[in-house]
Amino acid sequence: MRRLAAALLAAVVASAQAADVQRGRDLYEGRVALAAAGGSPLASGCAACHRRSGMGNFEGGIAVPPITAPTLFRPLDRDTGRFFAAAAGWRVRPAYDEPALGRLLREGVAPDGVTLATTMPRYALADADLADLSAYLRTLSAALPAALDEGTVRIATVSTPDADPRRRDAMLATLQRFVERKNGQSRHEAQRALQSARTREMVMYGKFRVWQLEHWALRGDASTWGAQLDEHQARAPAYALVAGIGLAQWEPVDGFCARHRLPCLLPLVEAGGGASPGFYSLHFHAGIDADATLAAHRLKAAGLRRVQLWSESAPLAQRVRAALAREGVEVVERGAQAVVSLLPPAAHASRLRDSPGAPRTVAWLPGTHALGRAQLDAVAPWAERGWIVTPMRAGDALDGQLQRTRLWLRGNGLERLPADVAASTLQAATVLGEGLAHLDFGFTPEYLLELLEHGLENVVPWSPYPRLAIGPDQRVASKGSWVGELRQGRIDWQWAPQP
Repeated sequence: MRRLAAALLAAVVASAQAADVQRGRDLYEGRVALAAAGGSPLASGCAACHRRSGMGNFEGGIAVPPITAPTLFRPLDRDTGRFFAAAAGWRVRPAYDEPALGRLLREGVAPDGVTLATTMPRYALADADLADLSAYLRTLSAALPAALDEGTVRIATVSTPDADPRRRDAMLATLQRFVERKNGQSRHEAQRALQSARTREMVMYGKFRVWQLEHWALRGDASTWGAQLDEHQARAPAYALVAGIGLAQWEPVDGFCARHRLPCLLPLVEAGGGASPGFYSLHFHAGIDADATLAAHRLKAAGLRRVQLWSESAPLAQRVRAALAREGVEVVERGAQAVVSLLPPAAHASRLRDSPGAPRTVAWLPGTHALGRAQLDAVAPWAERGWIVTPMRAGDALDGQLQRTRLWLRGNGLERLPADVAASTLQAATVLGEGLAHLDFGFTPEYLLELLEHGLENVVPWSPYPRLAIGPDQRVASKGSWVGELRQGRIDWQWAPQP
């Protein structure tokens, strides 16, 4: 099977040598515009409807069909009847070739003579554009990704050198145990997959693969991380990055995923995803910059524009300092009216207790550290006034949400691990598992991410974050944070959308 896939890919490359495949991709995804027929304004790229994967979509009652290489450049026939009985009455058409594709795009006429509805745009398409676009379409789902074969899928997780070692080890231990349990085949998926192949049935067991997990530990300055990741991918390609952990920087990892078209699923990072982390990176939250902006709004409303900054990380402090400055809040050494704290829960409580001369108005941004009842009770007596800005549930609601994770940890002999880290790691791994289980005709990373746009909110909710959901091209799953106002030991919580 591998030999056949390699031969198919070689044939695709050879046939496309006279055309520019990359330009075809740019045309398809709308970075190079196609002119609409009849001199009307420029039309959007094919991906607007057929999606980046080429697997199509349903929108407003309109069915947009797949246009991947196996579906477009082969006949549409009743062979699908072996999967769906109703298919015996479906339309039959010949395979597309380049001239037939040109006629469809220019005139809207398919190879069997059917004129498509006007929802399919007509383009004033030059021959060079047609050649480039056709060459790119022939690559869509033409072969399995390099990190995936008939029996295995290779995945990786990434840690940055500034990650907390204890939380990094907890993430790794949780992910490794999840993979072990998943590969344990408690329901005999491997045998069912073999039976599925023999009977040619389209059942979920035909998609079962053993996961192979690698840990890519980054070292040195962030400017070198992209090259390190490129080396890892060249040596042993990964299908996806799952979970992972870092502190103040994650942009080099997101950039790597965009270059290699790799899903990066729900890392545990203070930097977060920003407003738009890119198509291939899915983040829990926008990150510490967004929380700092919310804190700055509360500080300014109270007339507080000069603050001290407490942090154990200079790069993290630099990010927050810049976010505060954009909102007109200045970090000063003396004369501060309030404190902005980025410290973990235990360190924050200790600093409050041991700093009687510090301002007693505090804006606390705990980031990816979840705050249960014990953490809140340890802090409340020491700040006379302030705000807690956290993207996660807090207090009793958090303790209830983490109960599922604590039971899982206990059942796996890992009860000493921090539950908030384990919960977020389990969420990332479960999201990948659910996505792979619902891939049908193609295993491209683009299709995986597009399926999650429709199904992320239905995945088992492990994490401390609120309901996770994304729409088309959205890649930040939780769209805001809770702001808790602290007065005389009482905390009143309100949800604040992402700035």
